[in-house]
Amino acid sequence: MEHAMEYVWSFLRAIGMFVVGLAAFRVMGSQSVGRLTDFDLVVVIAIGAIIGDGLADPELDFWILFVAIAGLVLMQIAASILAMKSPVVEKIVMGSPIRLVERGKLLMNGLRRARITRNNLEQELRVKGLTGLENVESAYMEPNGKLSVIEKGE
Repeated sequence: MEHAMEYVWSFLRAIGMFVVGLAAFRVMGSQSVGRLTDFDLVVVIAIGAIIGDGLADPELDFWILFVAIAGLVLMQIAASILAMKSPVVEKIVMGSPIRLVERGKLLMNGLRRARITRNNLEQELRVKGLTGLENVESAYMEPNGKLSVIEKGE
């Protein structure tokens, strides 16, 4: 019977950690999960590690884990608010886009900074329906890892 109670408590703890994790991501906002910046990714990984620790070690106090997650959420929200108010903080926290193509010309320095190969870039352009660099006015690797493309005008 004692063993059965341990399983029940583990199950309830898992549900509790799931609810706390879900609430944390809801509070941070859906943009945090939908388009992760490096900063957001670190927060997500840290929250996942705390939840994992809480599930793996039943000796850890649930409320300490809850406070740790709340601290990370508050830090992420504060950083987002500061980033909206300060371009310097925005660049540090959110990053900045890297120009890969300018007036149809490939920028090798941008490819190196973004750590993307020419083949990868061309594949992304094809996915967007563009047949080659000559059709691209400019292209950027955004801080969230997505490619933005501005087509040349007719």
